Amino acid sequence: MVWNGDNGCKVKNGRKQYTVNIEKRTCSCRSFQLTGLPCPHGCAAIWHMAGEPDDYLDQFYHKETYEKAYAYPLQPINGTHESVKFGIEPVLSPIDKKMLGRPKKNRRKPKDEPKEKKGLNNLVGLG
Repeated sequence: MVWNGDNGCKVKNGRKQYTVNIEKRTCSCRSFQLTGLPCPHGCAAIWHMAGEPDDYLDQFYHKETYEKAYAYPLQPINGTHESVKFGIEPVLSPIDKKMLGRPKKNRRKPKDEPKEKKGLNNLVGLG
């Protein structure tokens, strides 16, 4: 790992390298931004700063957020038998089309072309 300033570093993993910015909570692998959880590269940078990865979790993963989300009781809803119909027809699945196969290797002979006779007389020079 190579430290590149106050808030970031470059983490090498084999031939690959990732840029981590701890203040912005970003990593070039994009896992830190997408999940809100520190990726392995982010954890390495956080540990290098003598920090704890749990302090860099997104607010979504905190217990307080969970408690706020479920603070109110959820009321049951009516079933599908009481749903309002809007008169829109359901979407049908697409029509199956027969896929064309691979083209024939031999050329297509016209109907008026004589058929080729098989046998010894057909060889070159014996005709």
